[in-house]
Amino acid sequence: MNWDAIGAIGEIIGASAVVVSLVYLALQIRSQSRQAKLSALREMSRELRGTTAMFADRGISEIFVRANEDYNSLSDAESVQLIVLTTNIFRAWENAFLERSVGNLDESVWQALSREYARTIGIPSFQHIWGLRKQNYDSGFQKYVDSVDAFDYVVR
Repeated sequence: MNWDAIGAIGEIIGASAVVVSLVYLALQIRSQSRQAKLSALREMSRELRGTTAMFADRGISEIFVRANEDYNSLSDAESVQLIVLTTNIFRAWENAFLERSVGNLDESVWQALSREYARTIGIPSFQHIWGLRKQNYDSGFQKYVDSVDAFDYVVR
């Protein structure tokens, strides 16, 4: 066997190894992308459950009901509690918005989450707090929330 043939075989083996490596790398990237989407979905679900679970507290629920009847009837401490709760909800929604914008949330998941969050923007006290605090959020998210058709929040 001559050296030219040995060199050609070496080049074929090297090229094959590069192709195999690229295929493996593509599969790994695809797998990581799926994992990132699943992780984002779990995080969004956890945030939604965590923020809405706060309403199970009787004191928070009473503040919420009173705030929607007459926001000015709240004490300063109650107002702070409601602002913190509302901020957590808006931050969770903003996080979902940003995850979607980078492709980590499928459109169907985003639509479902957004419908749920859109119900909050229909709440009078949340609209009030959004007006007070919206400058603290991503500008794209601000525009999105301001464009959302607010649903009436139905308690009964």
